[in-house]
Amino acid sequence: MAPVSRWFKVPSWLMAALLGLCVALQYNDPDPIRWMLIYGAGMVVSALLPMKRDAAKAGVVVGLAALVWAALLILEVYDKVSLSDAWLKMSEKGGAVEIEREAGGLLIEGVWLVLGSWYRLRRA
Repeated sequence: MAPVSRWFKVPSWLMAALLGLCVALQYNDPDPIRWMLIYGAGMVVSALLPMKRDAAKAGVVVGLAALVWAALLILEVYDKVSLSDAWLKMSEKGGAVEIEREAGGLLIEGVWLVLGSWYRLRRA
């Protein structure tokens, strides 16, 4: 198997930093612990992916959990908001826009972790 390339290290560490920021931003959330845990797990896995191949197994688990959670949230607000509400609207529409934004964060994390872990599992 080929070694991990430099181009993979940079996005891994950028995503680790972004997910760390997500952890910090959840501090004042009404239910911060579950959000801090999912984003924190993604942060740790993202930081370790370039260095430890075994981190990819955890990345698949955390990524799939984030994707399933995102899908459940999307189903919850499917008919209540449009996609553009996530960044164009400041009114929360009864909290539905916030749920849509949370689903978007989980979707980004999940896609990154699954694809990044898949790539990492194929490398030495």
